[in-house]
This record gives sequence, structure tokens and C-alpha cells, in this order.
Amino acid sequence: MKKSTARAYILKKHGAQKLLPKISTSDNKATRGRSLILAGSADYPGAGVLAAKAALRAGSGYVILAQKNIAVSSLENPDFLLCDLNKKSWDQLSFDAILVGPGFGVNAFTAQVIQELKRKKYEKVILDADALTVCANENLFPLPASWIVTPHVGELARCLKISAEAINADRSAAVKKAQQLFQCVVILKGDHTLIANARRIYTNKTGNAALAKAGTGDVLAGILTALRAQGLTATQAAVLGVYIHGATANLWASRKKDLLSMMASDVIEYIPSVFRILRGK
Repeated sequence: MKKSTARAYILKKHGAQKLLPKISTSDNKATRGRSLILAGSADYPGAGVLAAKAALRAGSGYVILAQKNIAVSSLENPDFLLCDLNKKSWDQLSFDAILVGPGFGVNAFTAQVIQELKRKKYEKVILDADALTVCANENLFPLPASWIVTPHVGELARCLKISAEAINADRSAAVKKAQQLFQCVVILKGDHTLIANARRIYTNKTGNAALAKAGTGDVLAGILTALRAQGLTATQAAVLGVYIHGATANLWASRKKDLLSMMASDVIEYIPSVFRILRGK
């Protein structure tokens, strides 16, 4: 790929503060946004749980976790609703933003959901993990401009049909090429995560090696879904969501906890503290 010379914009603390969802005394669970999480499966039940809990921590008033053959218990997870997609179609549910992919399976059903979301022109859609592999396998590009995709290097390599080494050699060029392919907001995860829309590339300065753990990407996807459900644009949700996600790891380190020990569930537990700090409390 040609070496990129594009300028990267950086979201700083004061910018993140301005993007935070507002809190009002007139708020109720409906006004805080409804998030639908199509994630997890019998083989990977944790992915859906992590994404659903992250969406709740990021402010969504309602969260529904939907999958075929529900593999988790509502008694163990009372904070979000469950829907068995063998009994009810996802498009019969009420939601403001929808996440598809984490642990959901690389199969015809995932492809069908994505195609239906495109056909019916849903705007607030986040695709992660298995959904991205399905997009690559089924050539479902381009996607609507208001959508967000969240590939790591390996997933983006499959989509662009180049090597992971080529992506890491020039991540800015890779995310720009990815945006041209997907035609939506692209988050290239990794060290100094990059976010690209049709006009700009943003780089994130929060985060550290503590996030190198399975499940942290599912948490980010849940955060993004909640922010979209609460009314942020795709670009706003992407840059703020990535900032918050990384800031949890910074906070973990500041509290003298070893970077090897952070788990995805710890990221979720630190989200409220990051929000509190950003609000200046």
C-alpha cells in the first residue's frame, strides 16, 4: 500500500467531555436508548453477556441480548432482557441501535441479518467479530455510511485481502483503504486505535497493554451500541467509545494494578469511574 500522509485528529479529554450523553432529571429508561445485542451462542455465550453489560454501563436504558438457543440465564443476568431468536424474529423487537457479531457465528443467519439491516435501511448498526468475517466471505460491501465496523488487524486483513503485516506496516493507509471499502465509520483496533470516516482519520491516545485480553473487543462493541442508542452520530460514538474503552485501562494502571491482570469484566466495571472523571466529579 502507498504510505499514508493523512493527518490524524486526536480526541482529548475536553473533547470527550463535550460528547458525553447528557443527564436530565426527566430521563427514563426509554429516553436513554434501547440497545439490541445480537451476540453470543452456545459455543461463545460470554461474548453476548460482555457486550450487553457494557451497553448498560455506557448508559443504555434498555438492553436486549438476542441469540438462537439462549445459552445464558436471566436469573444470573437480571439487568438485561433475553430473546430466543428461534421463537421471535429480531426485527420484531423495539430498539434504537443494534450490534451484530461477537460470538454470533459465521453462518447464513448472520449474513441474512446483515442483508436485512441493509435492505430496510437501519441507520444505527455496529458490526463486530463474526459479522465482519461474514461480510468478507459474502462480499457484503459497501455498507451504509451511518454504520460502524470494528475490525482488529486479522479481520481487516481478511476484508482487504492483504496480510496483517501489510496493515501493521501502515495502519493509517489500511484504515483509509478499509473506509473506502466499507463506506462507513471504521475502527481499526490495536495500539493507538484508528477511526476513519469519509473525511477524517482519528487516532486514540488512551489505553495500554492491559486491553490485550479476550473479550475486551466485545465490551467496546457494547459501549458503541449504547452511545449510538443515546443519539450520538456514528463518528461521535466511535471516537468517544474508543476513548472511554482505553481510559478504563489507564485508570486500571493508575490504581497500581498489573497490566497482565485486567479482564474484560474489569473494563466494564471501570466504565462508571471513567464517566465520573470526564464529568469532572
